[in-house]
Amino acid sequence: MDIQVESRGTSRIVRIKDKITFEHCPLLQSRFDEALEGGVREVVIDFRDVPFMDSSGVGEILRLYKLVRDREGDVVLINPNHKLRSLFSMYRFEKFMKIRDEVEAGQE
Repeated sequence: MDIQVESRGTSRIVRIKDKITFEHCPLLQSRFDEALEGGVREVVIDFRDVPFMDSSGVGEILRLYKLVRDREGDVVLINPNHKLRSLFSMYRFEKFMKIRDEVEAGQE
């Protein structure tokens, strides 16, 4: 699994390459925690290169959301494939997170 984090002011763009499963969660958690350092108020997660995510990955996204929400910030999910969109819909992520095909950090 490859996870790249790009900084843009108080925003971070997290680009993930590979499936997100239980065995990847410690690395994902560590990279999310690092991304939140320095007063970050928005985290954009790019799923362009993520073909699959299991419930452990869902848990990590929810953990990140709680941490960002506590800072009165936002989590934005971009470029999910059809399977991931269905998964996000099942968990009703759209009720509390933005889900987009593409977005620049900090833009509505």
